Amino acid sequence: MKFTNTLPHKNKMKLLCIVFTLTLLMCSFSQVFALTYFGTPQTPDSSGNVGQHTSLAVVAGYPAISYYDYTNSALKFTRATDASGSTWGAPLTLDSDGVVGEFNSLAVVDGYPAISYFDSTNHDLKFIRATDANGSAWGTPQTLDSEGFVGRYSSLAVVNGTPAISYYDAANSALKFTRATDASGS
Repeated sequence: MKFTNTLPHKNKMKLLCIVFTLTLLMCSFSQVFALTYFGTPQTPDSSGNVGQHTSLAVVAGYPAISYYDYTNSALKFTRATDASGSTWGAPLTLDSDGVVGEFNSLAVVDGYPAISYFDSTNHDLKFIRATDANGSAWGTPQTLDSEGFVGRYSSLAVVNGTPAISYYDAANSALKFTRATDASGS
């Protein structure tokens, strides 16, 4: 069976123009939608090579970020000064004892921000909690697990009122879980 094109040459051009125009309109619409759906990107910290291993949470009504500072091998925290996240407070270094702060996870624990993270120097799981609701002052970092090579890929959440952390045990290729005995995780 032989197929023939029944559209005259002019109709082929019109069809091509319509398809091309619709494609351009769809591309233009998607670009406009992407630009207006999110606000202008902000830079809460640009002091060196910062911003790896980020975790985002709402702390006292404003966005807050925990992250790894590669330049200083440290765990850092910053919180916006408005609900939209268009302005940010000064970044705080929470732990800089060795190479610390990778694979961090930020959550609000008993009303205060808290972070689980990996201590690369000692291969341990660590935890730190703020001493105020805004995260402007922080307690002393605690080592929660130091058996083997543990603490990477941590995830912090509140389970039935107490902080809980899941994380990876690289020495045994295993998933681990720990849970605090009180609401603050102290």
